[in-house]
Amino acid sequence: MDRSVHTKKIPSCVLFCINHPKKGTLNFKVKGHLSPRRVFFLSFSLGKNSAMAETNDKVVTAVDIVDQQQALEQEAKEALPGKFEKCTYDQGYIRQQLYSCKTCQSTAGFCYSCSIACHADHELFELFPKRHFRCDCGLQDSPCTLHSDKEPNTENAYNHNFDGRYCRCDQVYDPEDEDGTMYQCVVCEDWFHDRCIGEIPSDVEAFESYVCRGCTKEHPFLIQKPDAWISIGLSKNNETIHRWITPSSTLAGQKRKLDAMDASACLRVTYEDDQAELFLNEGWRSKLCQCKECAVAFKEHKIEFLLSEEETFEPEEDEDAGKSLMDAGMEHIMRMDRVQAMESIMAYKALSSQIKDFLQTFKDSGQVVTESHIRQFFAEKRLERSMQNDRS
Repeated sequence: MDRSVHTKKIPSCVLFCINHPKKGTLNFKVKGHLSPRRVFFLSFSLGKNSAMAETNDKVVTAVDIVDQQQALEQEAKEALPGKFEKCTYDQGYIRQQLYSCKTCQSTAGFCYSCSIACHADHELFELFPKRHFRCDCGLQDSPCTLHSDKEPNTENAYNHNFDGRYCRCDQVYDPEDEDGTMYQCVVCEDWFHDRCIGEIPSDVEAFESYVCRGCTKEHPFLIQKPDAWISIGLSKNNETIHRWITPSSTLAGQKRKLDAMDASACLRVTYEDDQAELFLNEGWRSKLCQCKECAVAFKEHKIEFLLSEEETFEPEEDEDAGKSLMDAGMEHIMRMDRVQAMESIMAYKALSSQIKDFLQTFKDSGQVVTESHIRQFFAEKRLERSMQNDRS
């Protein structure tokens, strides 16, 4: 069952920065929806006498940091379950999860892998699956780090979603303010607010797929006679739905008449002076009219994809997804040869000792450890390593 077209509002997106033993430093997206990626840095205290009143920053303990890290690792497991080492460009025009980058200021769509490997520290719009699309990363902005040889994507189609705008109201989606539900049209794959559609009756709420009024206007043969698999909402101009034609409102005599009709008879219907929105129940694809005239219309309008279940690309499962950083790091060390493993363990112990000594000074003084202190510490360590490399 394709539930991607019937989606409840998801909380805003959050990012956190980690050092992955295999994939380097990453900004990880926590499960979210259409929100800019943000990195949060936390200050923490090791002493009981921390001067909390002297700073406006949030102060947390080292235990809080560990607990938060574990929670973020669990959320990352849900948000990033797949590998992201390979761009989908070579697979051609496929239905796949897409992202658009506000930071790059270009109208383009990127695959799951490129959104992480090439745009991890950028402000992104999550577009959810879109069909017949090839990854644009590297064609209109900085080079793609996963695929260096790309030709222009002449068959890609773009709409206002790529600029962060949705629905016929053309509003920018703000997860901080949005408290409603949005539904994706199965034809154009744009998203629509429930408040712009209208109140959906209880006997319609379990629908599987939605077709917006713009798409029924462009493809009027999709509007078919009432039956158990289809509910129709009628509206005028830019108003919300004012009349519903649902399975429960269909007269029994009318249904018997429909059942007795010739299978080759066309099922399309029109509603004068009204716009129609369709709410389709499970199994609707096999119910679409396939009379001679409609079959030609599906082909001419290039929407034959509605007649069968669509395949959406999913990245290969990441064997490290769900593992803690400690577990993933230890497994990576186990895959090294003995010399590399020993050198890695010794380097870890040396750095661990240096960090403890560094933090001990704050514990003794009761001073709060801030982001700037941590950044300065690691900047000094990088400088020391650079100097050592130059001498060698």
